[in-house]
Amino acid sequence: MPRYVDGVAFDRNDRVKVWKLEEKQTDVNIALAMYRDAASGAFSQLVVCSNDSDVEPVLRAIKADFPHIRLGVTTPRRPPEDGAVSHRNMMSSLSANAHWARNHIRDEELAACQLPDRIRTGKKPIDKPSHW
Repeated sequence: MPRYVDGVAFDRNDRVKVWKLEEKQTDVNIALAMYRDAASGAFSQLVVCSNDSDVEPVLRAIKADFPHIRLGVTTPRRPPEDGAVSHRNMMSSLSANAHWARNHIRDEELAACQLPDRIRTGKKPIDKPSHW
């Protein structure tokens, strides 16, 4: 993973080894949130940005239990440059359970979805780390 040093410009090539990884049940929490959101009836389309096959069961369940909700899947990567062929395709189990799928996100689309660099709160503002 990239090394973080406070006050030093971020360098993707300066990497460190991670010795201990912990499972935080992120996949389960995302799946549960997606299903509960679908059950709320508050929207007509759900879009997930993932290429992880662990998302497939919740997509299948939402498609079966809430057929009126359109499902979209996009993978979190840049489009190939200058017409190059992508060497990594979307998991077929994801696209098979979605109404539509995209294999990339353009930089300007990603930038438009980011929170501001500073978020004002009732107390101390929250600043996005410079290395993000």
